[in-house]
Amino acid sequence: MTSADEVQGYYEKSVENAKSGHPSLDLERLARFIAAQPDVEGPVELGAFDVPKASGASNAILLFGAEYGEGGRRVSRDLVARYLPGRLIIKQKSFADEFLTLKGAFANGQPVPEPLWLDADGSQTGFPSFVMTRIHGTPPAAAMYSKGPLADASPQDRKRMMLEAAGYHGQLRKAAIGPDAVPHLAKRGSGSTDIERELTWWRDEARLNAEVDDPKLDQIDVAYRWMVEHQPKVRPGTLVQGDSQIGNVIYSDGKLAGILDWELAYLGHNEADVALIAHLTEAMKVLDKHVDGTPTENEYVSRFEGEAGAPVEHYEFFKLFPLFKTQCVLLSGRTFQHDFEKVWDYHLGTLSDELVQAKKVYGV
Repeated sequence: MTSADEVQGYYEKSVENAKSGHPSLDLERLARFIAAQPDVEGPVELGAFDVPKASGASNAILLFGAEYGEGGRRVSRDLVARYLPGRLIIKQKSFADEFLTLKGAFANGQPVPEPLWLDADGSQTGFPSFVMTRIHGTPPAAAMYSKGPLADASPQDRKRMMLEAAGYHGQLRKAAIGPDAVPHLAKRGSGSTDIERELTWWRDEARLNAEVDDPKLDQIDVAYRWMVEHQPKVRPGTLVQGDSQIGNVIYSDGKLAGILDWELAYLGHNEADVALIAHLTEAMKVLDKHVDGTPTENEYVSRFEGEAGAPVEHYEFFKLFPLFKTQCVLLSGRTFQHDFEKVWDYHLGTLSDELVQAKKVYGV
């Protein structure tokens, strides 16, 4: 079993490795792209550029200010360009789908950036990308205990802020945003149920990032087959953010101001996202660094249920979801991940342990 000391600082080092290869947007092309939009009146002036150091590995981010005409008057807005950094870590990634998910979530009153303009194939900006409004607050950090709002908070405030994140996913469950609002997500994955479609999407992602004879695929297939064969009967799937790590939360004055990064959103069950928060709370003490003042799993579940207005369903099953996905996504970025084999073994051990517990619950 891989020890905590062997993988300490993994997230921060891996994100730094990934971001080191991110290319820059051509600012003149970006300005022309914005000027070409039907709701924009020229001229377009851009400035106040910034690249957040704490952003994640899978996409590149540019913060900037823009001044342009709109409805016969000049407006100034703080915007964000999210674009493909040259290498596709998530092979099935679709900027169009992420843009449409944000549109559906924003239209339903979720605390997300407003998506403005999409360049799905990169023909206008040089990279597949979209532009959205900026939510002001403290930038998230993948290594959440080393940098950002949780690292700077007192233990008491840290717990309160982390519980807010779990509460949000309870609110999203209560909102029950269905396929009518995000119809593109109904096409994600293959299978006869929401659970099977999402698991298959990730199984396929793993296969796209490994050789056919890679023994790691066998380990993924074992979990996949058991979860598909023993999936419980649950309510119809609704919008799930899909990447609930607290590094995707923007805080302002210590309070949740927005939820970022919807590229892994799907139609399913929000219990999986609160399970990921609970898992990462402890895992990051191993993969990042140890801190005090974090919620327990029971506290997370209680806050989620309070905001959802309903109890969690089949929580032991949905605890497997983020662990299975983690195993699949690790294969996507193994070329830049720090101490890949050690981290793979660490996460595989966690998945195996939870699979044993799930088998006890479901009597198999």
